[in-house]
Amino acid sequence: MMDKLLLILQSLRRSRVWLSIFRREGLPQTEADRLAMNRRNFFVHILPAKIHRESARLSYNWLWMGVISTWLFVILTITGVFLMFYYVPSVERAYDSIREIVNAVPLGRWVRNMHKWAAELMVFAVFFHMLRVFFTGSYQYPREFNWVIGVLLLVITVLFAFSGYILPWDQLGYYAAKIASNIADGTPFIGPYVKQILLGGTDLWQPSLLRWYVIHVFVLPMAMIFLIAFHFWRIRKDEYSKPYWAEKPERKRR
Repeated sequence: MMDKLLLILQSLRRSRVWLSIFRREGLPQTEADRLAMNRRNFFVHILPAKIHRESARLSYNWLWMGVISTWLFVILTITGVFLMFYYVPSVERAYDSIREIVNAVPLGRWVRNMHKWAAELMVFAVFFHMLRVFFTGSYQYPREFNWVIGVLLLVITVLFAFSGYILPWDQLGYYAAKIASNIADGTPFIGPYVKQILLGGTDLWQPSLLRWYVIHVFVLPMAMIFLIAFHFWRIRKDEYSKPYWAEKPERKRR
């Protein structure tokens, strides 16, 4: 069975489909081949051509919290699309639609719980990723701007969790939206305008829920996807950060 599987993989690597995607027949054997593959292949090009060995250690990366955060966002996107088929952004039907997802939709309870736990875990994963970057000094030159992007991603992650907290439109969601609008109202100069945008008027009603729904399923995901892509691009340009003990020999050679 394994021999047949290996033969299939070898024939696939020699096919035109494989060549059209990865631009080479097999794995690179020399450093020049590896660098050439990194330039030609999109799936590999988004990663740095070289990384320091210390940068790949789990003890330095805190179990790769940045990678875990990205995959949690993928899970949230997939499960969120599933929930959008059944959720009704209506003041009268929002809570009942959630109950229907949990009790009547096949795999609904499982998907909703996965969405809920992935959202909460993503908040912790992004927070611990930021802590790792701070304590290891990875925000320093030349990665200062990428640190700013990371802070914005943390803010959007928290807004994701908060807006999803409102959507069931139960008592917790209702008063969470009310508290958020009151906090926005306290913003200097633009507070009343921000509150009116969030509420769609002067009080909590149907436009308020609809606006939080649009923020949760469109505005924040678009901002998150753009910033994640930009974040990865900056990592590609600035290379992976290295522990300070790995950078000492380079400073001595200078």
